[in-house]
Amino acid sequence: MYNEEDIILYIPELGDNRELEEGEQVSCDLLPMTGEEVRSYQRAMVGVKPSSPQAMRKAEAVVKRIIAERVINIENYEDIKGEPILNGEELFERGETALVDEIYEALSSISKLKAGQRKN
Repeated sequence: MYNEEDIILYIPELGDNRELEEGEQVSCDLLPMTGEEVRSYQRAMVGVKPSSPQAMRKAEAVVKRIIAERVINIENYEDIKGEPILNGEELFERGETALVDEIYEALSSISKLKAGQRKN
């Protein structure tokens, strides 16, 4: 479980999303990873030859797990069939690759930032 105060609202760039009116923007509630989670995901890739099929499978599994566990809620986003995408699991399975990548990068950045803030 998580604390509500740990959730961070993220507005993806996704085209001109940030230029839209607030109620029309795609938005995501993200839960930063703990330092231990970040390290465990990094360790999962140790000893794997970069660009190998094994590395690609492992990286995809890590990203899928992070997105599924750490994207709590999504607002105003639909798949290509017009069906709402409401959480990280649905995003990974049916969302645009560019948005999955952007949110993964955002999660990685905010998780490192939050860990650094905790030390201060």
